[in-house]
Amino acid sequence: MAIKETGLDVTFWGIRGSTPVPGPQTARYGGNTPCVEVRAGDAILVLDAGTGIQSLGRSLKQSADGPIKLDLFLTHTHWDHIQGLPFFQLAYDPENEINIIGPKRDGLSLVDCLERQMLAPNFPVPFAALQGVKSVTEMASGESRTFGEATVHAHSLNHPNESIGFRIEFGGRALAYCLDHEHSDPEAIHPGVMALAQDADMLVFDAAYCDEDYPSFKGWGHSTWQVGYKTARALNVKTLALSGFNPGVVDTDLDAIKAQVERLDGETIVATESQTYSL
Repeated sequence: MAIKETGLDVTFWGIRGSTPVPGPQTARYGGNTPCVEVRAGDAILVLDAGTGIQSLGRSLKQSADGPIKLDLFLTHTHWDHIQGLPFFQLAYDPENEINIIGPKRDGLSLVDCLERQMLAPNFPVPFAALQGVKSVTEMASGESRTFGEATVHAHSLNHPNESIGFRIEFGGRALAYCLDHEHSDPEAIHPGVMALAQDADMLVFDAAYCDEDYPSFKGWGHSTWQVGYKTARALNVKTLALSGFNPGVVDTDLDAIKAQVERLDGETIVATESQTYSL
């Protein structure tokens, strides 16, 4: 991928929630759990470490001519958002520099959560073997930090065990990442989503369900594509990217959603693995 001096390039490597769903019924849009690559100048910012991070790692290794540096942002530590990390080959190479940033919460620290995932007898390799991981730090809701020439803002979302979303700003462009979020009121916008997504060039939004299915999953921490659409229009978002689809949603279901949103005002896309969008 060519490096841009301004603007953001966004590549989806995982677009599913809860569990990977490989197979012929999900082959066109993809079956990996969440991972998004963002290029901001020469900085590589990665959002979540679901199983899609394995494809990202292969892509980066093929194009690299030396050690790889990236910052990995975790929205939370539910398994589908970290399950790719133990299989992320770039993290085992001590020549690489991978800095992990995740939510600051009461109780277990972020590094404790990541270490526990790889404890025996559940996994044969300890977290300490990821010698390419040079730091694990935490961001609180409302905090902002600079990574290269990009600025990253974090805000809390509504999800069990807590989750945060991120806003990445670079070159006059902004990406809002609001996966694993449930609307408490379909007519009201969560303050965290509002802070992250207002006037964004792209909003990646939790579209696990459709409105007609949502009552069966109320309280599970996820939203619908229709709520995402209303939110994007209200916040003056240029492009809405629907992602985080429920495992039971197959390609034909996404085709139907795509057909519906293409008839609506504004630009809405159904996130597709390996596709890059330039903002």
